[in-house]
Amino acid sequence: MSFIKNGIFGGITGFLNGLLGAGGGMVAVPVLKKQMDTKEAHATSIAIIIPMSIFSATSYLLKGSVTIQSALPYIPGGIAGALLGIYILKKVKPKFIKKVFALVMLWAGIRMVFA
Repeated sequence: MSFIKNGIFGGITGFLNGLLGAGGGMVAVPVLKKQMDTKEAHATSIAIIIPMSIFSATSYLLKGSVTIQSALPYIPGGIAGALLGIYILKKVKPKFIKKVFALVMLWAGIRMVFA
């Protein structure tokens, strides 16, 4: 991908991440899959989203839109879930990952339409 395309891709991913809360991964993974294998695309997506999430979270904290106290109860479970996901990603076949990712995207889309 060229520098300009990477910048546009990063901008769209960052915009969705800030707007939807890590929703940028749903854009990042399909684009990255065109350049690398499935497992690497999922891992790279996380590496891209981490700095964006930190920036977005800091901005929301500074604006008073969220408090550390409201987020804190979810962090240990989130870390445990991330560790489990990392472990499972190493063990499962890319075809399974694609199906799970598609189901999660479908579920998220249905919830957004009907919520």
